[in-house]
Amino acid sequence: MIRARSRRPLALAAGLAALACVAVLAVAANALGSGSARPAPRLANPTAAALPLVTHFFALLQHKDQAGLKALLAPGFQVQRADGSGAGKTEYLANLATIETFELTRLTATESNGTLVVRYLATVTGITNGKAYAPGPAPRLSVFSWNGSRWQLAAHANFNPLTG
Repeated sequence: MIRARSRRPLALAAGLAALACVAVLAVAANALGSGSARPAPRLANPTAAALPLVTHFFALLQHKDQAGLKALLAPGFQVQRADGSGAGKTEYLANLATIETFELTRLTATESNGTLVVRYLATVTGITNGKAYAPGPAPRLSVFSWNGSRWQLAAHANFNPLTG
């Protein structure tokens, strides 16, 4: 006589496997923060959106606002200076320039896929790396990345001042 096997253990095993997959996916989604993440905004006018971001960066730097800068700078932040030196986030925060005044002009920006690239001229007076700094308008490049809830400064580059 042939006995029919019960399908109950197989169904139970399949159900437990599906439940385990759902649990793993829920933990992974929570770890990635996808519950509160929003897609990057598609900016109708990237230049208009960039001006307050760059101004905020310079204002935080002018006030040596460590907490504000720490929040604004992306974890992988890099700076490249006109003198050839550079730094990551930790080094940058440990050796902030002293900005007495700043003016931003000729700002233009582009945005694509969660990246906002801003180029402009900055006229700054202050102290950088222990030396007085007042060179006149100097080109800058700032790159912001969307972190799922806000823009963060991922990269910043200073170039030699304009001559002639």
